[in-house]
Amino acid sequence: MSYQSRIRKDLDRWIKAGWVEARYKDDILGDIATSGHAWNAAGALSILGAVLLAMSAISFVAANWDAMPKLLAFIFLVAAIWAALLGAGRAFDRDAPTLGHALALLGALLFGAAIALTAQTFNMSSFRNTAVLIWSFGALATAVIIPSRPVLIVATVLGALWVWLEILNPAAPNIMWSYLVVWTLMMAAAARLQSRVSANLLGLALLFWISNAIWRELGAFTAFDVEIIALHPLLYGALALLAAQWRNRGVPGFGVISAWLGLAAVIGGAIVQWPLGNIENEVRLYGMDEDELAISPAYWLAGGPAVLAVAVLSFLQPGTPQRRMAMSASLTAAALAALILPLIGHITSPETIFAARLLIGAAFYALCVALILIGSRDGFRATGTMGIIGFAMQTFYVYWETFEGLLTASVFFLGAGLLLFGLSFALMRWRSTLLPSSKEDAS
Repeated sequence: MSYQSRIRKDLDRWIKAGWVEARYKDDILGDIATSGHAWNAAGALSILGAVLLAMSAISFVAANWDAMPKLLAFIFLVAAIWAALLGAGRAFDRDAPTLGHALALLGALLFGAAIALTAQTFNMSSFRNTAVLIWSFGALATAVIIPSRPVLIVATVLGALWVWLEILNPAAPNIMWSYLVVWTLMMAAAARLQSRVSANLLGLALLFWISNAIWRELGAFTAFDVEIIALHPLLYGALALLAAQWRNRGVPGFGVISAWLGLAAVIGGAIVQWPLGNIENEVRLYGMDEDELAISPAYWLAGGPAVLAVAVLSFLQPGTPQRRMAMSASLTAAALAALILPLIGHITSPETIFAARLLIGAAFYALCVALILIGSRDGFRATGTMGIIGFAMQTFYVYWETFEGLLTASVFFLGAGLLLFGLSFALMRWRSTLLPSSKEDAS
């Protein structure tokens, strides 16, 4: 359902409830129609046209590069860039934003073409990754000055492309810390332009960057597999709460970042339990190899502060002191459970490992219930969705590990469905008792 269709239905309901006067309905709908920036066919065709024009210019210069004087080729590209950017400015001045965004995008793409052809002229192939970074910064500056969200999307993609190329470069360091500077600049622009698309792309790029950093750093110590997997939800969860602090302060885009990081933390917390069954079986059959299961110091240096950050940042979330204390206790317990996962490999008793797995599963269930309770508040639907996803993943894991071959699928799904319905009923009862007290506090 489109935004205008949803507003039209909501207006009818609000008018019927007496919250909005009926005589303002047409004015509200007219304002939405004139001020909206919804994606349309004209905008899509203009953007595609800009891309094709850029490819045409690149192909023309590349095909005639040997025949054209170098100075003439550079003048042609620079003139095309300035013509596109000046045309974008004129289009915005004449209230033609669609054409303005298309021309601004054309200018940003031509800037990349100029960089590529310059590198070709001076045989600078070894600096091709740096050229992508310069192109990204040029697109970023164009997006902020104009301003233009489509150009910002291109800059975001180019920044992610640059760090990916550097990661594949054998001469690059293990962890590309410099990408955090690029990411911060891109995120600041996304917040300023309120670009949800760029924020989503930056959230995904940050997830991959963190995962690569963990594998590159801990992999160098031949770390235990559970150790590498466990560090993912720890760092994701801590950073999700940090991003939530910026979201609570009203900074645009950080709600999207927090949602991506939180979802990855929940999924990672569910996945990290899967190797534990294999560890228990190996200990039961073959015993324990201390050398193979050695825990690297880097794990504690990263995981310990992450748990502390979860404890502090979860307590700083909005709500009553009792609710914040309960949320901090649940999230901290889940973080501690993830932190001690690698220690399970050093337990000599299979029965003790099984008991530890039960405690870890209970902590993860508590985390999911806490997220669902948080999501029952207005404006926190994404958090509730994370809790439901984690709850479902944990339930399937318990079935797979405990009841596989002993319980038919139909009985399992029946029990899981009844469990979820029971949780839903408990949430509705809890919300019905919470709302009156909330209204009293507000009054």
